[in-house]
Amino acid sequence: MRLSILPTGAALFVLGLAATASGNTQVTVSATQDAMIFGTSGGADTGNASGKGPAMFAGADGSSNRKRGLVTFDLASANIPASVTIDSVVMTLVVGQIAGSGMGGDGSNYPSRTIRVYHLTTGWNEGNSGSPTSPTIGGTGQGYTIQTGDTSWTYTNYSGSSWTTLGGDFNATEIASSTFSSPFSVGQSCTWSSSGMAADVQSWLSSPSGYHGWLIKSDLETSPTSFLGFWTKDGAAANNNSALAPKLTITYH
Repeated sequence: MRLSILPTGAALFVLGLAATASGNTQVTVSATQDAMIFGTSGGADTGNASGKGPAMFAGADGSSNRKRGLVTFDLASANIPASVTIDSVVMTLVVGQIAGSGMGGDGSNYPSRTIRVYHLTTGWNEGNSGSPTSPTIGGTGQGYTIQTGDTSWTYTNYSGSSWTTLGGDFNATEIASSTFSSPFSVGQSCTWSSSGMAADVQSWLSSPSGYHGWLIKSDLETSPTSFLGFWTKDGAAANNNSALAPKLTITYH
């Protein structure tokens, strides 16, 4: 488990291949899909979706409605041979909004927020709800009217296919978790890294058909005003700032 806090403008890794001091190879890839799904405080579907929204949240809003993020990364662009050994992976998300920071607050209502990463077991489609993407996150946290092709609390691809379980199909045990502590700040970089994430990437390289990405879920998703909101690839593009986009850094030999 890892936590990093960097200013938004800082370059964490350069996209592309790089040799590490140990002689291993490191590559950073961008998200190919990212979306947010929405459940009520009781675990029902709100009926909204956010495929092209500027952010994905993990946690709950002021009405205790639940928010979860979904993400996949462009492993194919890395051209990593299936025969290599994955040494480590690091997922980096950039904070764009903090629940509890409105009206001059600092988000310290929950000074410690643990967010876990889960292995998705079913494929899903990002969809186009929220297009054109807003360059600002404010007012987007409830999502948008669901459209054909969206993923949601109920659907993997509206309205043709559904999750087996409301809120997404994922392994019950997380593959990574990180705990973030106040003071929170917009623009801070949050990271997750674990042997489980490395094993996932290793498996996906050898069996790409099993690659469905990860679900991002907060321990506080039933607690009101608890979410952390992270920029999506579409939010980054709307701001013409690739540094805001989700990234996965893979080290292998």
